[in-house]
Amino acid sequence: MAEELFKKKISREERIYVEALELQKAVSCVLRFENKVSALKSAARKFQKLEDYKDAKTHMEECRAEAAKVAEEGIREVFEEAVRREEQAKSKSDYVDALTEFKRVSRKGNYAEEAKEHIRMCKRRIARLETYAVWKRRFKVLAVVVICAFILTRTPLYPFAKGYVHQQMGEYKAALANYKQSRISWTRDLEGVCYYKMGMDKLLQGNKEEALKLLHKAKKRGNFKAKKEYRKLKREMDSGEQAF
Repeated sequence: MAEELFKKKISREERIYVEALELQKAVSCVLRFENKVSALKSAARKFQKLEDYKDAKTHMEECRAEAAKVAEEGIREVFEEAVRREEQAKSKSDYVDALTEFKRVSRKGNYAEEAKEHIRMCKRRIARLETYAVWKRRFKVLAVVVICAFILTRTPLYPFAKGYVHQQMGEYKAALANYKQSRISWTRDLEGVCYYKMGMDKLLQGNKEEALKLLHKAKKRGNFKAKKEYRKLKREMDSGEQAF
């Protein structure tokens, strides 16, 4: 009985030992340093449970040392990459990418405090870019309003200007009515855009028949995107009818 228990104990220790060895070796395939550190620490804990079994103590010390080394090097590399991204950032998404990398090393390590400061700077720049984008949109709308007001008071193109404003607001039916009222030949392209947008809206709503009609009207006005979508939808509907 005692011999069987001894064999079971040895068997259990050997199983833990093998698992720990495999985990220690597997870190070479891991990309993110955080995951490597986590795996090495897990292997070290397994070796620690084995106490004096084989060379478990040596492997435990190796895992702990390697985990510390990987953490130090990984934090440095991530921080340097984050700084590089921040320095080269031009858009909001660029700063978000840099901020994400800084967050990886902001909790602990030699660069934690510096990373937190960089995070604050990235957030300020993101907020500044967002504010700029808002004002840029407002100025565009204001410019359209000013142009329309000028056209209204100085030229006979009021229906066209009104139609263009409706188009920018997504009110395509009203825009088409205004374009037709203006009787200006070069509104044909704008009408094509309106019919294309309306057709795609209908397609998203699942109304394929109405979408096909609107895309056909857009196609007749020379809208390239409408031609492509019309052919695609026509083939789809024809194949569906044949299958039925």
